[in-house]
Amino acid sequence: MYLKELTSWVRLDARGNKEEIDSQFYTDKEPLAFHVQEECGEKEYSIIYPRPHPKTLAVLENHTNAIEMYKHYLPESLSLILSFK
Repeated sequence: MYLKELTSWVRLDARGNKEEIDSQFYTDKEPLAFHVQEECGEKEYSIIYPRPHPKTLAVLENHTNAIEMYKHYLPESLSLILSFK
């Protein structure tokens, strides 16, 4: 989310609170509701893109099945789109 008052982007963890999960919002730090599990192939990217890459947008606009998009159409890595400005 872009905070005009801070002139910066802040990442949000939308997974919310549950038992034993305390997800808070701060402007100076980013506490995640869950830790990244690298052993499961999860990654945390420190880059915040102000706009989605056009190829990613095209996939989202042209498909309705989230599982099929995830399996076959969305990029496997953000390194594929780092050149987007």
